[in-house]
Amino acid sequence: MDANNGETLLPMTGIILAGGKSSRMGRNKAFIEWAGVPLIENTLAIFSTVFAEVMISSNHPELYAKYGVKVIKDNYLDHGPLGGLEACLREARYDYAFFAACDMPFLSVEVIRFMAGKTEGKDDILIPELDGEIQPLHAFYHKNCLPIIEDSLKAKHLKLAVFIRQNNRVRHMREKDFIDFPNIRLCFSNMNTPQEYLTLQQHNLHNT
Repeated sequence: MDANNGETLLPMTGIILAGGKSSRMGRNKAFIEWAGVPLIENTLAIFSTVFAEVMISSNHPELYAKYGVKVIKDNYLDHGPLGGLEACLREARYDYAFFAACDMPFLSVEVIRFMAGKTEGKDDILIPELDGEIQPLHAFYHKNCLPIIEDSLKAKHLKLAVFIRQNNRVRHMREKDFIDFPNIRLCFSNMNTPQEYLTLQQHNLHNT
């Protein structure tokens, strides 16, 4: 199967995290408009040109039924993004999955494909780390992570960063690895408040 741009779809799963409560935003971030379309549609369009399988992590499948992709409910309710990652990895058709949030408007097909090309069977996690800060919501995870994820969930250690530190098969991609992508930090941008949304919108307007 080929993507619309002629490139072959990767035998991997793209997971869109859409299960957050969006409490600081005051409304469901997945349906905030970006460039005239809901953010979830923007992310689906990107993932659909990269991955052979795309799924949404949400406990409200009725909200996303019209998009025709799998919507996976958490096995561990109210356990945050880690609970969503566990459920989706378990259901994924492929060993590697890319995990990103629905509120990241500057996701890049080129960057995601570049990272996918760096995945190796010996790495359970491939994650960007710039200026000492990891990006767990812009990373690849292997199904091998599932036992550690489940242990973390049962112990109520819910931070993605904690689970990642417990895994000894992690490959970090540093700034030098992204030298061909000068705007790499923008790819990690997300929005949790109305002000952050406006700031990113203004940046987008000034650069189009």
